[in-house]
Amino acid sequence: MKKILIVEDNELNMKLFYDILTYQKFDVEKAVDGLEAYEKIKNNNFSLIILDIQLPKLDGFSLLKKLNDEKIKLPNIIITSACAMDSDKRKAKDFGINNYLTKPIDINNFIKTVTSCFE
Repeated sequence: MKKILIVEDNELNMKLFYDILTYQKFDVEKAVDGLEAYEKIKNNNFSLIILDIQLPKLDGFSLLKKLNDEKIKLPNIIITSACAMDSDKRKAKDFGINNYLTKPIDINNFIKTVTSCFE
């Protein structure tokens, strides 16, 4: 089964993502801040990470840098952010991430993007 980590500090967004993904029969774990996500990523093999940028304790881009610095192999990643700033999209591309979804999330596009990560 495909294992997905959702890294999201907003309870409503977390519930939405979790409900959609579990309905689609994915094995889903949650992290509410960057440090919790870091520990889970180090100790698990995820097929996909859905990563918010603005997180407590360690923001999404700082988490990615820390993982890269430690040479931890990353799975597919979908960035989610309420900020649709070009600079954030460029930063995501610098990390090799092409999947960038802005909030509020379009559910159909979300499902399509997640599904495309497994094709």
